[in-house]
Amino acid sequence: MYKIMIVEDEEQIRTGLKKTIEAVIGGFKIAAEAVNGKDALDLINATSPDILITDIRMPEMNGLEMIRRARSNFPHLSIIIVSGYGDFDYAKQAIKYQVAEYLLKPVNRVELAEALQRIKIKLDDHRQMDSNESVITDEGSEGRYVIRKVKEIVLQNLAEDISLQRVAEQVNLTHHYLSGLFKTVAGQNYSDFVTDSRMNKAKQLLKESSLKIHEIARLTGYVSAKHFMNVFKQRVGTTPSDYRNHG
Repeated sequence: MYKIMIVEDEEQIRTGLKKTIEAVIGGFKIAAEAVNGKDALDLINATSPDILITDIRMPEMNGLEMIRRARSNFPHLSIIIVSGYGDFDYAKQAIKYQVAEYLLKPVNRVELAEALQRIKIKLDDHRQMDSNESVITDEGSEGRYVIRKVKEIVLQNLAEDISLQRVAEQVNLTHHYLSGLFKTVAGQNYSDFVTDSRMNKAKQLLKESSLKIHEIARLTGYVSAKHFMNVFKQRVGTTPSDYRNHG
């Protein structure tokens, strides 16, 4: 479970974010809270959060200044800005400081869930890479590298259009070639991997969150909740509701 720190001077918003993350989205723990950037810097050093969620305009030290200072000691900290100001200058500075996500208030819980899931996938990937003892260097390593990259693209974009043709363009291959390579290296069809990945994410969200079925359908790439429920029943053998209650 990844640790989150919330920096927000309005108590009602801070409490709402905490409740949404822990009780609705799930899978994360609020490790610390601060009301301004100055207090936040001390808490970052003390708690070492994986993810920082911060407002911009706060007393004593604003969010962007706090992020600038935090980056020197925590270059890999994942940051989400939640702000009521849609000013483009803020967005430009957020990009400069390598902010992962920029959300506008009032925060939509599905958008927040999507942002946290994208970050979680990257954090999971970093942990997996750190745990690998060696890098494969035999003659088939290039193909395995491409398929690993394809899998990363899929897992980071489960809510988006991840057709074989679109993903093939991102790795500079024809979709026909990628289809055969994926089957050879991964041992399953690309479409089956996508569906399995979406169902695994759906099962996780059903167990760890209180999101509604149609919200989970959207987060796993299904425009139609009915279609999502049909696919889930076919793959898992039960309905999403039954899985949540009894799975």
